[in-house]
Amino acid sequence: MKLALALCAALGSGCLYTTYVAQAAHGQFELLGKAKPIEDVIDDPATPLRTAMMLAEIPEIKTYGRSYGLRIRRNYEAYAMLGRPAAVWFTGAADPVAFKPRRWCFPIVGCFAGLGWFDQQDAIEFKQKLESEGYDAIVRPASAYSTGGWFPDPVLSTMLGGGDDALPELANVILHESVHATVLVPDEPFFNESFASYIADALTDHWIEIHFGPGSPEELAWTLGQALHYPRTVRTLAAYEALKKVYEGPLPRAKKLAEKAKIIDELVDDLKLRTRPNNASLTESRVYNGGAAPILLAHRACGDLASLLRAGKTLSRRDFAKTLQDDLTPISKILAERCRAAKH
Repeated sequence: MKLALALCAALGSGCLYTTYVAQAAHGQFELLGKAKPIEDVIDDPATPLRTAMMLAEIPEIKTYGRSYGLRIRRNYEAYAMLGRPAAVWFTGAADPVAFKPRRWCFPIVGCFAGLGWFDQQDAIEFKQKLESEGYDAIVRPASAYSTGGWFPDPVLSTMLGGGDDALPELANVILHESVHATVLVPDEPFFNESFASYIADALTDHWIEIHFGPGSPEELAWTLGQALHYPRTVRTLAAYEALKKVYEGPLPRAKKLAEKAKIIDELVDDLKLRTRPNNASLTESRVYNGGAAPILLAHRACGDLASLLRAGKTLSRRDFAKTLQDDLTPISKILAERCRAAKH
């Protein structure tokens, strides 16, 4: 991989895209080659009982998702034992003194603010390459991802966790990725991820209530996890907004970097973080968590999640003012208007 990246640095971005697409295709087909029909895995005496019991819940989760209009298609009909701790490793990068993510664009599928690698070392080396170019960069493991309907997505072994929240987490992942298969606007990850997170979290809350009941171990574990995550997210997004004001202000670069270090020091201290955040990781936090408020307003206008999803399906790239649009307030208004129009 190092040699390939070195050659690409000399030959230009087209070479990188070829190298990346080649590894992605190889990794995807290798993954699909490991996939077996869920029914066969459940019936196999060698399958651990816990795994079989979790897989047996998936048809009901899919039926539940479809009842709200999720387009699950051929997804989650097979199971793949990966034998590694993550499905893929995502890399991302951003300008050190601006929340301007590095983006990679591909024919047909559009632009992305991060790339997924099937080999961890490839991801690490790519992150190092981005850092050598002066970017803030990150690499993180992901237990699941969606091909957006290009391939039938299997359930992955990395999606099956432990503890009382294992089934709620599995349902949440399936519902989140199914939102992507239903509503995916090219070049707009801020919307795509915020919308999928909002819809999937709300659906998961209701699914747990009807499937396990209030006060169940599963409901308590899921609720506790959400409660612990929320204040950390709020604090992280506050740091993002404070830094954004610094970056957009008149200070010279050196003073912006000094203010950046101070704000991030405080964030690390407040949250007792082991890994120091940077603009790439903070941008990712904003991508996944920063759009909940405007989507909530659209949800209230639409009245129910099924109507909100139907409105989401009508969105296209033309509804967005720019690529990688992070302000979702105008999109919230469009969703609300389309819901109101659909009622008349």
